[in-house]
Amino acid sequence: MAHLLLIDALNLIRRLYAVQERPYLPLPDEVAESTKQQIIVNTAAMLRQALQRLVQELKPSHALLVFDGRDSVWRKTLYPPYKANRKPMPAILADALPKLQLEALELGISSIQRDEFEADDMIASAASRAAQHGQTVTIVSTDKGFLPLLSSGVHIYDTFARQYLTEPMVQQKFGVPSHQLVRYWSLVGDNTNNVPGVAGIGPKGAHDLMALGATLTDALEHPDCPKKLKEKILQHKEQIKIFMHILSLKTDVQLGLNLQQMRLNHAAV
Repeated sequence: MAHLLLIDALNLIRRLYAVQERPYLPLPDEVAESTKQQIIVNTAAMLRQALQRLVQELKPSHALLVFDGRDSVWRKTLYPPYKANRKPMPAILADALPKLQLEALELGISSIQRDEFEADDMIASAASRAAQHGQTVTIVSTDKGFLPLLSSGVHIYDTFARQYLTEPMVQQKFGVPSHQLVRYWSLVGDNTNNVPGVAGIGPKGAHDLMALGATLTDALEHPDCPKKLKEKILQHKEQIKIFMHILSLKTDVQLGLNLQQMRLNHAAV
């Protein structure tokens, strides 16, 4: 059975780059050209080591580095503040991405980028499709946005902590199962994506509400639903719908790749 490794490329690469950039902050773009080149050489070496370790430890049969598209704007169109708190990619790193992709390709790991899609949606689509065909999938990322995909066939691995993220860990951290996370974050907020949630509803209120029904509609119709909580939800109903939409990952993106094109050349690694 195939084991597909889907790597959230910039989630991995930006953290590796940050280690090399740190000594030159706050103005890394103003360092000498030779220093810039050394930062990238070091980042490339760290990326190679990280990818080799992933292959050796997780033993996938297939792997893919997935990069964010440059023109994925549908979430910002729905909600302009989406990810507005994110720092832009450093220019040194942005210019070096083709080199880093080649570094991965030398290890037999292909890369993909589709201008109109975020990496998250491409990864979710590839993971869902592979799992439907009975293949094992491991998503490599520290982004909690992938947690709703957790299932018997889809695993999530934090390469920096060197551990799998599991359903009990989700329950312990958020107080809800993975399949309810999007609804939970829509209520309490998600700082990662600059989603504020509903004012006045914290984790306790969200937990109380979600315990009353499988959907918000069910919860609001429950006789034990507190009146004030119900009023807040109804006042922000349309906003919650938008939050749930932008926090949900697409699973229908067509990547234009087949499994054979993602097969690992273990000799190269």
